Amino acid sequence: MMNFQKVKYSGVGLFLYLSFFFSSCQIGKKEVDSLRFESKVFEKDSCLGSECARIRLAYPYFEGAGESSDFLNVHVEQQMVMFLNIGESQEIVPLDSAVSSFFHSYLEFKNEFDSPQEWEITVDAKVALQSQKMICIAFDTFSYTGGAHPNTYRLYLNFGLDKNSPLKNEDLVLDKANLLKLAESKFKKYHNVDELSGLSEDNRFFLENDKDFFLPASMGFEDEEFILYYNPYEIGPYVMGSTELRFTKEEVKGLVRIP
Repeated sequence: MMNFQKVKYSGVGLFLYLSFFFSSCQIGKKEVDSLRFESKVFEKDSCLGSECARIRLAYPYFEGAGESSDFLNVHVEQQMVMFLNIGESQEIVPLDSAVSSFFHSYLEFKNEFDSPQEWEITVDAKVALQSQKMICIAFDTFSYTGGAHPNTYRLYLNFGLDKNSPLKNEDLVLDKANLLKLAESKFKKYHNVDELSGLSEDNRFFLENDKDFFLPASMGFEDEEFILYYNPYEIGPYVMGSTELRFTKEEVKGLVRIP
């Protein structure tokens, strides 16, 4: 025989649980809504005579939303440190130490070589997308530290706001095989390659195993679009420049994680 008191108690418990659950969701939503940022700019140069090394960093600085802002600020700073590293060093140090190290390397170079060369690194980071679930930060960099030409590079950093975690490309891509097909078709149109021809027949491109198309290292969201971005040298020579493929959310529905 069913115990009415037990059922009644369970109903009250369920009500309290649901009230707590929805209240927690509202608190979480408010924390996400309170996540805000301001644009900051850091500029500095170091000269030897009339020749200088220059750094310009433009980046978002996050505030509010509890731990999320600290989490994002740490990752933005670490990424700028990586851009400032010279040579093979990938050491993570405080940003001011990376700035000092960059200028020190330049002065060492000038003292060792009689060259009129100047160095420059510019980083322009912006919030490309912010939603309840995800935030995407796009880094556009320009650097010249010697060589035949300067280098440009774009990187997307994607973060899940529910757990304050970085999202790798494999976390974004849900159906790699079909995303590859879609991306290859758009890539061919971008570079005026016949749809029925294989990319391996076109000698302009760098392919996996000299025959296979691949997804780029840099991918992310800008407002309502999903971006696949091939940096110079990634899938073609420097003179080809970058390749930016844009997709509507409807085009990639079921293929990537929609924010």
